[in-house]
Amino acid sequence: MNLKTHLHGGHMSMWKKIFGRDNHDDNNYQTDDFKSLLHYVNNLAAHKLGYPVSLLTYLGIVDNQSLGIKPGSLANVLLNNVGDPFKDSETSLLEVKKHEREILLILERYYGLPLNDARGYVTTGGTEGNFASLWWSKRYVINKSIETLVEKDNIVKLKQKEEQELQADLAKIPLNDYQKRIDQLQKIIDAKNIITENKNISQQLITPTVFYCKEHTHYSIPKIAEVLRLNVRPVKANQDGSIDLKDLEKELLLHVGAYPYSGVVVIANIGTTITGAIDNVPEINAMLKRIMRIPNFTIHMDGALAGFVLPVLKPFGEVANYFDAIGVNTLAVSAHKYPGLSQPCGIILAQKDFFNKAFEKSERSIEYVGNIVDVTITGSRSGLNVLMFYNALHALGMDKGVEKLTRMVEENIEHASYLYKRLVELYGSERVKYPFQFNVSFPKPSKELSKKYQLMLTGENATICVLTNVTKKLIDQFIKDLKNEKEKAMSNVDMKVDYKIQTLNEEYAKAATELFIKAFCDSEPVTKYLHVSYKDYEPFAQEVIKKAVKEGLSKIAIDRHNRIIACAIGEDLADPFIPHEQHYPKLKPVFALLDELSSPFTQGKKFAKGKVFHIWIAAVDQAYRGLGLSTEIDMACVEAAARKGFDYAYAEFTNELSEKVTSQFKILKLCNRIPYNTFILDNGTMPFQGVEGAAASYIATIRPGVKLESIANSYTTTERY
Repeated sequence: MNLKTHLHGGHMSMWKKIFGRDNHDDNNYQTDDFKSLLHYVNNLAAHKLGYPVSLLTYLGIVDNQSLGIKPGSLANVLLNNVGDPFKDSETSLLEVKKHEREILLILERYYGLPLNDARGYVTTGGTEGNFASLWWSKRYVINKSIETLVEKDNIVKLKQKEEQELQADLAKIPLNDYQKRIDQLQKIIDAKNIITENKNISQQLITPTVFYCKEHTHYSIPKIAEVLRLNVRPVKANQDGSIDLKDLEKELLLHVGAYPYSGVVVIANIGTTITGAIDNVPEINAMLKRIMRIPNFTIHMDGALAGFVLPVLKPFGEVANYFDAIGVNTLAVSAHKYPGLSQPCGIILAQKDFFNKAFEKSERSIEYVGNIVDVTITGSRSGLNVLMFYNALHALGMDKGVEKLTRMVEENIEHASYLYKRLVELYGSERVKYPFQFNVSFPKPSKELSKKYQLMLTGENATICVLTNVTKKLIDQFIKDLKNEKEKAMSNVDMKVDYKIQTLNEEYAKAATELFIKAFCDSEPVTKYLHVSYKDYEPFAQEVIKKAVKEGLSKIAIDRHNRIIACAIGEDLADPFIPHEQHYPKLKPVFALLDELSSPFTQGKKFAKGKVFHIWIAAVDQAYRGLGLSTEIDMACVEAAARKGFDYAYAEFTNELSEKVTSQFKILKLCNRIPYNTFILDNGTMPFQGVEGAAASYIATIRPGVKLESIANSYTTTERY
């Protein structure tokens, strides 16, 4: 059968038999009548000529049955909502904007907005929602200042013309008429200054600044700000993941002092990804009103997960209108997170006044797609996603009330609390965190278990987000697997019998290098944050191990199968390892951190040989962690150094777990501590901003009778005056 016969004699005739009509249906179906909608859509598909879509699934040429999509269903024909849902296309009719408007109407009532006050559209998810909100916000703050912008632009044009005339007049003044030339030059300088000042103000007016919590705000925000050419100003987070309001206030004051005309957009998180924190939006709004000299600002709520259940959670108490009452302009929600659609999907919401101001005097009608108005990021949008969203809202009964959704959220929180208690039984309350409604964090299990249960991993922790699919049965199954894994790990390691500690030598150099690379690339906070790969790290590890083998001051732990399970690298501080940074450029920020960390103790000093032992690297195989092996291997290194006559041990720690070894020393002094968030390179960048914790350095005595005050006898100063 040729293609022409296949199209017309086969599947097309089949469709005519099924639907039996060639006439066009008017768009008069009820939104909840999917059968009527299906007839309407298929009649449109049978008569489509104009638009460049070939409808291969509708024709049956592409068979989607293997995906579970039935021929003759709404999921098997193109539904394309192009542009603003409030403007139906005049000719591109394969759309379901009536359903999209119904979604907005349901959510309008749900969030307490006045009738017909909600604007927005169904997005592909949280990132597009954030993108639309920042785009709309930029347009909003610019349009609010449009009169000032026009005024400043007119001044610039006027002064530029004046400057040209002054330059022309200057050329006519005799070179020996010094006073007149000086006066004329001053006028030119004054004109240039006015031009520069007004250009600067105009630049501030067209470039809003986004304030966001770098550690916990969605990764899309800086990316979107870059595309939209917005300034970004990161703000610190509280321990629970919410915005530090004191730091926000400080940053706003600095911003207003430096850029008084720049509009401001604050990103408020409604449920951060890891901790589930909800920012104090009413206080942020009050702060902006108090600080901003020119009241030109917006607040965007990134509510990817918790935004959908905000009126159920009630973090701000009883709120009648979740926009006006707390000072919000836009809200983005990911519908595949909650209510849980099977396709990535979301919604962006705004109030009509804000929206109209953002698109004031903007003609966005596109003729060839039926004079639709486009205020969206993507233009074309999945009509199937719209129908799924619509269906989910009705399945939850949200067209009538929130009783079913409320029960569901209460059950989620009950199960999250249950998970927290079960995990506390295993790890203790200090190692399990349940800060907010759905998220529970605990020590990271094995990669195998993390993959099986698809856990969110950050640093040394894992997080479970307890939503409706997480039943008590699933929690119990996970806890059982977790217990079995812990028991297996414990049975595999007997600290007294199953391993021995010895000096690192050439025989074990390769294995020690591999352990060193794996431990630091997989688990060390700073190297993980810099995305240092095994290949990036390998030259450094090889150089370190080569020197360590030669000096014979380092220790390894070997299990009964002759495998290295831990190592500790030590050296004489009189002959420290000097990194060849060109061999491993990604580690430059780490070396810069270590240099600054050590400078209070080492700068300007030449240490005597055999006096100060530098213990600076410890690595433990992941399967053997949590058993005190890091402390034991470190102390084996230190004790061997003491037997060789070293009086002191100096150490830097970039991992708070390794720092626990300091409890083994009776005489100890903290030399320096640098929080990762505050460390600044010479070029002004902050390479570890967003990394929790701090790096620290210590000096300790390691032989009886040695006093810490006598450390000065171990070095001579090298400073010259």
